[in-house]
Amino acid sequence: MGELDDRRKVLDEAFKIYDTDMNGELSPIQLQTMHEEMRIGGISLPQVHASIRYTCATDMCEPSELYDTLQEMDRRYFLLQNLRWEFSMLDRHQTDTISEEKARWLVQAVHGKHFNRKKWDNFTRSRPVPGSGVSFAEIEVELCNIPDKLDPALEKQKEEQELQALAQRKKEIDKAAEEERERLRRKRDEDRLRKEQEEEKRKNQTEADKVKKAKDAEEEKRRKIAQEEERHNKEERERRRLEEEEERRRIQLEQEEAARKAQEVEERRRHEAEEAKDAEKTAEDAARLEQEAEEELKRAREKLQRADDDKARKEAEELERQAKARQLEQRHKKIRFTLKAAIKSQDRGKLEPAVKDFEDAKLSDDDNDLEKARQLLKQLSARDGLTNAMSKRQLAELEKAMTFVKKSGFEVELAPEMAEASKLLLQLRRLERIRAEILELKQSTVAEIRSYQNPPAPVHHVMMGTFLLHGHSEKETKVWKTVQALVGKTGKEGLKRRCIEYNPDNMVMADATRAKQLLLQYDLDDVRDVSAGAATFYVWATSMIEEGEQRAEAKQHNGPEQKKAPELPKQPPKSPKVPPKSPGGKARSAKGGK
Repeated sequence: MGELDDRRKVLDEAFKIYDTDMNGELSPIQLQTMHEEMRIGGISLPQVHASIRYTCATDMCEPSELYDTLQEMDRRYFLLQNLRWEFSMLDRHQTDTISEEKARWLVQAVHGKHFNRKKWDNFTRSRPVPGSGVSFAEIEVELCNIPDKLDPALEKQKEEQELQALAQRKKEIDKAAEEERERLRRKRDEDRLRKEQEEEKRKNQTEADKVKKAKDAEEEKRRKIAQEEERHNKEERERRRLEEEEERRRIQLEQEEAARKAQEVEERRRHEAEEAKDAEKTAEDAARLEQEAEEELKRAREKLQRADDDKARKEAEELERQAKARQLEQRHKKIRFTLKAAIKSQDRGKLEPAVKDFEDAKLSDDDNDLEKARQLLKQLSARDGLTNAMSKRQLAELEKAMTFVKKSGFEVELAPEMAEASKLLLQLRRLERIRAEILELKQSTVAEIRSYQNPPAPVHHVMMGTFLLHGHSEKETKVWKTVQALVGKTGKEGLKRRCIEYNPDNMVMADATRAKQLLLQYDLDDVRDVSAGAATFYVWATSMIEEGEQRAEAKQHNGPEQKKAPELPKQPPKSPKVPPKSPGGKARSAKGGK
């Protein structure tokens, strides 16, 4: 009695440890965890479920059922050790599977005369791939289950019922067959009569003539289709060749025009830079004269303070008025010429403060300099927006920036930038067109590439180059079966989707160089003659390599400039600093202004 109490206490303590939810029940997973700590490796979850079905009233284990359940799990655990050994003896090729015949023999040897054939047939039919190798995990639960002695009797009774149903069904089938034979006999008589009538109409035409005529018509149809397809392909190739040639000529003319305009712009800017220096010199002179006027005004105010009679006071006031007028005149002159110099320099850092000073001074825009400066700021914003859009190489942003330049009327002033943007626009539109061709590629065309068992060299090399750009190794893609598997993927890993979402910025140049070597062995017509689908991927791969090389070259070209960017803008010549006014002088100036 004491031993039972001790065992009960131990079981209760173990139950409490694993009953983490404190609901008075253990789940199959909790039981499996408990048993794994008791026995090395434990048993599988299906075996745990089978143990619960055998010992527990529900699908959970209560404290009173824990001992029996653990006993059943131990029985299965030790039985599995022997059964795994038996299974390995049958698995001579070490594939972890045995044939269905060997699996049946093993189950029958374990269950003996209580082996349930019906149950086994249901198991084999319900397998995902009937006839394939049976793993130990598929039969381990059945091997460890204790067979029900009533199953054979029930099976025999069920077979007798099935035989009776089969006999009844056979009678019904025989009756239906007899009726069908009668119907067919009547139909044969009707068909014979109809054929005799039709034979009279066809007596002047033999079957051989009809077959020959149909064969000739089919041959002629195929020949015409082939000729039409060849003609269409030839016209399409010629059209594309002419379009590409025309596009090359147009780009060359645009580049020549852009170079000429760039030279003109450079000459104009050089001339404007010289004029800007003159304007800056005039602004410096005005600043110096303003400082001198300020000093003269200061001396006039000091003389006014020292005046001791009306005559001296009037003379001092007149001197103060004249000095103040000269100071204001020189300040306005400095602001005007500073703005002119900023316009000539076309430097945003000079333009913005110069415009603000001009507006704050509320000067009359006699020379239209303020309007020129505002227009130039707008032009510089348009140029910066266009340059930024070209650096991003996004079609929508580039089109938007170019449209803004055209609407603002800066096409002449920004002719070199617009020519470069137009060239880039053609490249980006070509990439978009190629992505659209990939998107419109029919699945049957992709399936045609995958269907090759021994593909032509152009097809294999084009697909190798395509997958090299997507990050696959050359060793991997040399095996055509691997390429077939990659082409056959769908969803996010699908080839069409990967090509559409491909970003040339992520291109590995070493892979691109090797892909280019593979593709340069053929031209587009060579690939198109073999496979239309491979030709589409040929165009995509060559275009992406070209785009990736251009972007890499642009990064190398812009890299040093970006690092030195803070040193590029030249600071304008500084005007002489005007000494700040004393609080007393400022107050007197305000009073004099009134």
